[in-house]
Amino acid sequence: MTTDPALRALVYDDLAACLKLAADRDWPAEERKWGLLLDLGSGYGLFDESGALVGTTIVTRYGAEHAVISMVLVASSHGGRGLGRRLVGHALANAGCPVVSLHATALGRPLYEKLGFRSVARLTSYYGTFPAGELSGRTRAAVRADLAAVVREDAEVFGVEREQLWKDYFRFTDQVRLDAVGGFAATWRSVDTLVVGPVVADTVDDAKTLIGDLAVGVDGDLRVDTYQDELGSWLERKGLVERSSVDLMVHGATDVPGDRARLHVPLMQALG
Repeated sequence: MTTDPALRALVYDDLAACLKLAADRDWPAEERKWGLLLDLGSGYGLFDESGALVGTTIVTRYGAEHAVISMVLVASSHGGRGLGRRLVGHALANAGCPVVSLHATALGRPLYEKLGFRSVARLTSYYGTFPAGELSGRTRAAVRADLAAVVREDAEVFGVEREQLWKDYFRFTDQVRLDAVGGFAATWRSVDTLVVGPVVADTVDDAKTLIGDLAVGVDGDLRVDTYQDELGSWLERKGLVERSSVDLMVHGATDVPGDRARLHVPLMQALG
């Protein structure tokens, strides 16, 4: 008789096991990202009889208003046993927020729909080498004193204040840039790719300017995940290639909160 895996909270000491499980599913070895998520959120893991980690998810709460579920992962040896549903059900039950969102692959979407999530937007990922250029002169590098302004703008766009996240994220990023009208954007390093996120801007043209300035001097591939078709077409003209798409899904509301028209690129799929 097969014993159901035991579920317990993940701790930072489980990071190596999380990376091993990710490799089993051909996910990149994003140690810094896993570490950030475990610091900011509540991780839950399923462990088999031998003590091996066979399933994960992380819930990141923004106050008592909005939570994001991420890193839903089940070992290839344990597929088809309902463990993904168990993990997401546990995450929902412990989210403690009226609104819960996540980004879902095509494989995961049917499960989330059964649990009451609905799709509200499509996010497409573009990868490639951005052409060399020069700074536009319309943005500047952020300093620590800009943190409060970024937190205020982010709260308007995302619909809830995320001050603690931004305190950590300022240290996590490679760079943050601001424009003159309240827009901002950042990059962070994922293995051998520089990821853009977020991009908050009044217009698509302003978003292009911020991304172009972030890309100046970048050595290697750039990744940009965008909700905007116009921005995606521009990235393709710049030489980036569409690689994958996911759905932004929400539970407990008809849509995600905030002024999402200004959120051209999320901070990170796992953080909203």
